[in-house]
Amino acid sequence: MTSANTEKMWKVFTVVLGVVIAPLAGWVWNTNVAVAQIQNDLSDAEGTISGLEIKVEEAEANSRSIISIEKDIEYMKASLTRIEKLVTKE
Repeated sequence: MTSANTEKMWKVFTVVLGVVIAPLAGWVWNTNVAVAQIQNDLSDAEGTISGLEIKVEEAEANSRSIISIEKDIEYMKASLTRIEKLVTKE
């Protein structure tokens, strides 16, 4: 092969590589940006979820307290009813 043909083939090869590699580099860049954005969204979501879990635990504790208070009120009503019956009988 002559030097001119080798040089032309090299030029064609580099042009083909440029046509293939440049779009691939852009695609990789866009993919990395999208992955970084998803990771940021995930970390934000994890923070929100942990905050919600804390609120759920507090709500469960409050609901247990409310149930306990309701039972105490029912007991007091029953006791007052018994006292009222005792007082009205005499």
